[in-house]
Amino acid sequence: MESDEYGGIRIFLERYPDAKVICSRLASRELPGLGVECDCVAADGDTVIEEGDISLKTITYPCEVHLQDGIIAYEQNSGILYSSDLMQSPGDGRDTVEECGYIPRAESISPVRIPNEKGLEDTKRKLASISPRFVAVGHGFCFVNADIM
Repeated sequence: MESDEYGGIRIFLERYPDAKVICSRLASRELPGLGVECDCVAADGDTVIEEGDISLKTITYPCEVHLQDGIIAYEQNSGILYSSDLMQSPGDGRDTVEECGYIPRAESISPVRIPNEKGLEDTKRKLASISPRFVAVGHGFCFVNADIM
């Protein structure tokens, strides 16, 4: 629930006024206070949203402000994991896609990202239960999962 995550919502809604914004319960309460009026789908972990060819599974993890539950999303049909800030990497990732192992990358998430031992272990366990083909990160380099190539 940081400005770099929600800042572009208005642009999308101008272009796609019928779009639904999928976010955590916390974000669904925060967005109206930031002046963002939208059709909000507040998701918890293990929520599956299906529409047409899309089967989006949300995964909660303790993040952002005071380790409140945030979400990442895994589109089960395409195999794309939208990892937000959870699996970010340093550097300018524009026009570049890396190839690396998903499991080692997920296992390398450190207490700097989730400074709560139980929350970190729970998140790693949840991540180990999926096998994405592609990880779209919030910052840095997106990557193709070399584990399943």
